[in-house]
Order: sequence, then C-alpha cells, then structure tokens
Amino acid sequence: MPEERARSIYGLLILTAWADGLIHPNEILVEHAILGEVPELGALDDMRAIAGDAKSALDAEGLDAAVARMAAPLTAREDQELAFTCCVRVLEADGIIAPEEFRVMRILRRLWGLSEDEVSRLISR
Repeated sequence: MPEERARSIYGLLILTAWADGLIHPNEILVEHAILGEVPELGALDDMRAIAGDAKSALDAEGLDAAVARMAAPLTAREDQELAFTCCVRVLEADGIIAPEEFRVMRILRRLWGLSEDEVSRLISR
C-alpha cells in the first residue's frame, strides 16, 4: 500500500477518535492494536504529524470536510474497506458510540457508496 493511502487510513482512524472531542484510553489501545496488525500503518514514521494534521483539519474545517479530505486518496475498495473497518474498531473501543463518531461512518458510507450489506459485513469483521 502506498504511503499516501496509509496516511489517509491512519488520519481517518484519528478523526474517528477525535470526533466526539476527546480521546478515550481504549481508543489508544485499539489504535496500537491496529498499528501492529496493519504493517503499512505501523511503518508510518510521522504518525504524530498525521494525527496533528487530522485534529487541525477537524478544528478548522469541521468533521464532514475533514473526513472527506482525508478519505479522498482512498479510491481502491480494498483501502476503503480497511479504513472503514479500522474506524469501526475505534468507534467501538470505549463502549460508547457518540453521534459524532457514528457520523464519520455515515460520511464514509456516502462518499464511498457502501451498501447496507457491505457496511454489515465490515462491521462484523
């Protein structure tokens, strides 16, 4: 996976975590698990900068625009599904699904044209 796509997936993961305005410790644990499971994400050498850029975009542009910008490089369905699955894992991490976190999933579903069946399959992974 090219670095630009890995950066986008990681940025979406961070946006999902920040969507409700705070990072829960369980979201950090899930982030670390994902980084260990997806070598291309774990190999990113500037995760702190990517996370800072994602948070800055969220603060400056709002959730919809920040998610859309971060998702734009992900045109391959494989990348979209990986990103969506990572975001679902972060969303579920603290046991509380805030409306803003769920909104990230709705934005991605709309942007990528995911069907209800695809969403159900990805959530159940």
